[in-house]
Amino acid sequence: MDSTEEKNIILGTYQILSLLGRGTFGEVYKVRVLRGRYRGKMMALKVARNAEVLPYLWREVQTLLLFNHPHIISLQSYLYKKDRGELYVLYELMDVGDLKDYVVSNGKLSEENALKVLLHVAKGLEFLHSRGYIHGDVKPENIFGKRVLRDVVWKLGDFGLVRIRGSESIIDVKGTAGYIAPEVFRGEIHRSSDIFSLGCVLHFMLTGRDPFECEDRKEKLKRNKEGACTIEDGLSERIKTLLHIMLSKDPTKRFRTAKELIEYMIRERLA
Repeated sequence: MDSTEEKNIILGTYQILSLLGRGTFGEVYKVRVLRGRYRGKMMALKVARNAEVLPYLWREVQTLLLFNHPHIISLQSYLYKKDRGELYVLYELMDVGDLKDYVVSNGKLSEENALKVLLHVAKGLEFLHSRGYIHGDVKPENIFGKRVLRDVVWKLGDFGLVRIRGSESIIDVKGTAGYIAPEVFRGEIHRSSDIFSLGCVLHFMLTGRDPFECEDRKEKLKRNKEGACTIEDGLSERIKTLLHIMLSKDPTKRFRTAKELIEYMIRERLA
């Protein structure tokens, strides 16, 4: 093995093939596993070095260890290097990438394809909601696609902000403007807050923008806080009706859980 190859190997086990992404936590790499249980497999390795975000990644690790669902990204293993202050987390490789990049690269989705993605993510959320969890950060960047035969399976990821239903530990608002339910800004969060965020994702898939989009960032945040959505014209009536329910300012007028959303989609022949 030459020195170049050695530089591209992490912990003597993971050969870096490419950089998948970089964020405040650190980097995510596409790697080939060289030894052990997953030897020969292509996977995603997240390397976190930022001390401020390590607690959120720890929460994701601890949460995902409890979950096993076809529409939730699976965590394979993790390792914390205390001397370096680094956390290494190994996930299944989502080779299509995230939904935001997918829409930016491929253009707006048809209603049929957007509803398919919506159903996949809703099934992942249903699993969470049925166990008393709230995701807290549903957005296109946290939804990932994986090729399975000729199809794409979409899965929910990034559980760093997951909360247990009824928790009163919300100190500050974390999330992405354009996808945060209005009540979260007031210090409330419900399972229906995830439904609001998912409604924003549906709008993004169909139009290429979130329902609060505008050039001024402060104005966008203001609209988001107030729940002042603008649903784009040109969408079918059945989609507009669905969005109006999901994006209601009043959390009690939305679907309370992902299960209610799925039941509605089946009833209205949207799934």
